[in-house]
Amino acid sequence: MGKNRDRESLIRLMVNTIVHELVLKNTNRPESKHFIDAEIIEYGGQTEKMAESHSWNQYDKKYLREKLLKNIKEKIKNKYLDVTFSIKDVEKLVDNKINELF
Repeated sequence: MGKNRDRESLIRLMVNTIVHELVLKNTNRPESKHFIDAEIIEYGGQTEKMAESHSWNQYDKKYLREKLLKNIKEKIKNKYLDVTFSIKDVEKLVDNKINELF
């Protein structure tokens, strides 16, 4: 695959990982925690593999951050209405994940 397609796939994987981390942290359903934790591990592994497939420059990282924040807010708004979160928590998770991967 090309770098642009991989970048979009990486964004999708990172969104899923971060959203699941937020849901795990803020869920009202303790019976879901095991499933959510397994999803975080799966998406995290795929994310690491994808991140290692290319070298990512500052422009790529900035693009990733912007798209991640937008897509995470959208996904939580559309799928996880019962989960409350702060924008600061989302930004912190995104920044940590980007620093961790690159």
